[in-house]
Amino acid sequence: MNWWYRRNFLSYLLWPLSLLWQWTMTLRRNLYRRGIFSTTHFPVPIIVVGNLTVGGNGKTPLIIALTQLLQEMGFKPGIVSRGYGGALKKGAYLVTATSNATLVGDEPLLLARRLNCPLAIGSKRVEAVNMLLAHHDCDVVLSDDGLQHLAMGRAMELIVVDGQRQFGNGFCLPAGPLRESVKRLHSTNWVIYHSKDPVYENHFFLQPHCFRSVTKPELRQSLQTFANQTVDVVVAIGYPQRFLDALQALGINVKAKIFRDHHVYTEAELSAYKNKTLLMTEKDAVKCAAFNLSDAWYLEVSAVLSESLHSNLRDYFLMWKNHEHNLW
Repeated sequence: MNWWYRRNFLSYLLWPLSLLWQWTMTLRRNLYRRGIFSTTHFPVPIIVVGNLTVGGNGKTPLIIALTQLLQEMGFKPGIVSRGYGGALKKGAYLVTATSNATLVGDEPLLLARRLNCPLAIGSKRVEAVNMLLAHHDCDVVLSDDGLQHLAMGRAMELIVVDGQRQFGNGFCLPAGPLRESVKRLHSTNWVIYHSKDPVYENHFFLQPHCFRSVTKPELRQSLQTFANQTVDVVVAIGYPQRFLDALQALGINVKAKIFRDHHVYTEAELSAYKNKTLLMTEKDAVKCAAFNLSDAWYLEVSAVLSESLHSNLRDYFLMWKNHEHNLW
């Protein structure tokens, strides 16, 4: 919602509801802090990667980079996610690279395909963590989102901030994009900015690598393949403009059809593109792989951690590995 990123008549009209939301979130946090609501703790550290604002901050590529870093250091990580957008609503389920995106959600399937590590989904993340630990020998678990899921204990919180959009108009839902007050940033030392700007010590940015076929990902095209062409694009992510900007930076003229985040595509919607070149994100591609799209490609990107962020994370994880501190 673009109006969330400026103050206007509608945002001020909804401001009283925003205050109510903020008060409710603060009360809820205090109830957990005082033990009135219970928090479940686990025998392994839980790393929550979340954000204060709604959607599109780049958490998924960051989780991939964090998982790979942990694996390089000798950890055995697993991942839990809510499975938002999937049809599975109750209980916890293990996700593999061959799972159905319609059932498990687009982001969990993307993670399962990109990473060689176990993954579980569940609307109640405590159940998902328990499922993961019961079936796999994980010594650390990353939670894709879940910053506000306080029933799940955690050893570390990484709050991701979009360096461009920041906190929008500064109002909580529904008057603005904030899930809770920006004061929440003071509860963690790990505020990570999605930005190329070196003014932020801990930051990362997305680096495009190539285009891959939606139906046969082993087929690759260079980043220059579609330059100086007008190409159809479909996109259903939290902040589609970032993807469109990335394509335009590659010299591509885009003809975009934008859908809501986590949109479930139908064959009828994509039938018009069967004989056309079509570009999309990897998150879209996991939902479109089964369709008969002969010339559809997704942009493969990865999160590049700043040197300081990479170093700071390694030092922190080494404390766990060396058992210098029981941080969880």
